[in-house]
Amino acid sequence: MALMRERLSGWRSAVVFAIYAIGISWICWLPLVAANHQIGSVGGTATPVLVVLGTFGPLLAAVAMVSRTSGHTGLREFLGQALRWRVGIQWYAAALIAPIVIQTTILGIHVLKGGTVPNLFDPSRWLATPLTFILVLLIGGPSGEEFGWRGFLLPRVQPVLGMLKASVAIGVVSAVWHLPLFLIPITAQSHLPFGLFVVRTIALSIISTWLYNGSRRSLLLVLLFHASLNTWPNSLYVLEAEGAIGPYVSTTIVYTGWAIQLILLGLLSGRGDRRKRVDAASMAAA
Repeated sequence: MALMRERLSGWRSAVVFAIYAIGISWICWLPLVAANHQIGSVGGTATPVLVVLGTFGPLLAAVAMVSRTSGHTGLREFLGQALRWRVGIQWYAAALIAPIVIQTTILGIHVLKGGTVPNLFDPSRWLATPLTFILVLLIGGPSGEEFGWRGFLLPRVQPVLGMLKASVAIGVVSAVWHLPLFLIPITAQSHLPFGLFVVRTIALSIISTWLYNGSRRSLLLVLLFHASLNTWPNSLYVLEAEGAIGPYVSTTIVYTGWAIQLILLGLLSGRGDRRKRVDAASMAAA
């Protein structure tokens, strides 16, 4: 009975969190969607600011819920997930190096097939990469999203649904959360088919669950993985340069294959690492 109450309370807090996260972000993004359809107006300077602010919806929703239920101690532990760096080197390789290899390989294939990319031999592009990585990590999506999706939501839904179903559910919620960005011309998502994005987001959610649980719930690894995906020369360069989605399709296929391999190997079975379970009392209060 106690376990059932814990699961129900965890499920309830997950639903409330999802509503908060979507609500906070969409408050920032929907005015831009409306302005794009000649309903009201938003200044040119305010547009990118609102886009960036909206990405922090999941983080703000998670911080609000953890603060309310667990106070400063719980909030410190929640944010501390991003400081768990003592993990095996293989996890850093999976989070940082694998996306580089995948994306640069796909770009190479794209060029061999006659496609074009911006000048990748420009030294200034590579000299700027470390700063770009830091900016992406802090304000380019990872910090705003991952504290919510993996740091807060995953530990609450995987004891109920199991790791695989939880990953798929979070991928769907994340895709829906992104939906207004497809209707805002300045965003990368506006160039993409939504269905393809959903497939990719679910696949990356599965990989992120594996990274998070496998590294003993180090949110740092998931943050680095997300930042690496968004930083290195990838299909979005090509989308911006010539409107081609071939490389994006190819990388989506690769990440989907990676996710399927994890499933077939049984690495997404079970309900997560029980050694660091979410405190039942805090979930009940949520």
